[in-house]
Amino acid sequence: MEKAKISPGQMAALIFLFEMGTALVVSLGLDAEKDAWIAILLGTAGGLALLGLYASLYRRYPDLPLTSYAIEILGKWIGWPLGLLYALFFIYGAARDMRDGADLLITSVLDQTPLVAIGALMMLTIGYVLHKGIEVLARTAQIYFAVMVVLGVLSNLLLIVSGVIDVDRLLPVLEKGWGPVLDTTLTQSFEFPFAEMICFTMLFPYLSRPGKGIRWSFVALFASGLVLSFSMAMNIAVLGVDIASRSTFPLLTTISLVNIKEFIQRLDVFVVMTLIIGDFFKVAIFYYVAVLGISGLFRIGDYRKLVYPVGLIIYCLSLIIAANFAEHIEEGNLALSSVFLLFGVFLPLLLWIVAFVRQRSLA
Repeated sequence: MEKAKISPGQMAALIFLFEMGTALVVSLGLDAEKDAWIAILLGTAGGLALLGLYASLYRRYPDLPLTSYAIEILGKWIGWPLGLLYALFFIYGAARDMRDGADLLITSVLDQTPLVAIGALMMLTIGYVLHKGIEVLARTAQIYFAVMVVLGVLSNLLLIVSGVIDVDRLLPVLEKGWGPVLDTTLTQSFEFPFAEMICFTMLFPYLSRPGKGIRWSFVALFASGLVLSFSMAMNIAVLGVDIASRSTFPLLTTISLVNIKEFIQRLDVFVVMTLIIGDFFKVAIFYYVAVLGISGLFRIGDYRKLVYPVGLIIYCLSLIIAANFAEHIEEGNLALSSVFLLFGVFLPLLLWIVAFVRQRSLA
């Protein structure tokens, strides 16, 4: 592992930006229609429970990332292949998020720019930062966390002043009962983005103050869930559930309706900046933990040797992962209920159970 330390505040900023990712700008939870904000809140509750599981594993193995303590718990013959599978999963996650960000940028503002160019620029930028180390990424996250907060507060104030919000579009609450809400939570808003927090099992050993760092991690995850829920409620209150569910980029459509005295309008740049910042950090964290996992498993002393080779793999995979955006979304929905559920929930739970049983048997 890299000799670095992350402060609790930096960890919180990384988690918040990671959770925002592309989740803030897409139609998250809208299978539950006007109750999408409730599905996101339930997903947040599940995410907090998962973070508790990850924190418990971290407290048992405070100096090891997930790919290393999998070997400690399950033994070399099972743990090492599982660690490698996690490294491949992180590469897949980075490729999916890179494709998400590139496709959304093309759909919204860069319709004449080829996918290969946007992907290459993103990968080179992220690779450069990761080559400088996790501390640089963490300090950068603190700066962009402040930028995201300013953009969010300003956008919502302008929406309120514009008078485009109609709270009645959110009523009646639970019109179709709990069924659609729970179904959406279990198949979408729990896995995306909260089960993806598995990445941070690789970063917790870098915490300079573990106890405070874990507490701030819970705060950051809870805050991100509230922001995502509030943002989706605002989208529905402005657009109505019909338009919001048919929009690829509901937040962009929402902010485009800001028009104050024919003077303050066309604020699409706010949403585009939000997308670029969120996607940058989400890809960067998936990318970094993949490199970290591979370097640890293959005992490569300097992880920097792997930054650009792994980046090239992520870049190529992001291009071939789907033929078009519609196919990419369809594949993503399938992956959420299978791959992400397996690696984010079931395997960590298995590791925790085995570690608990072994500890009891030795007591």
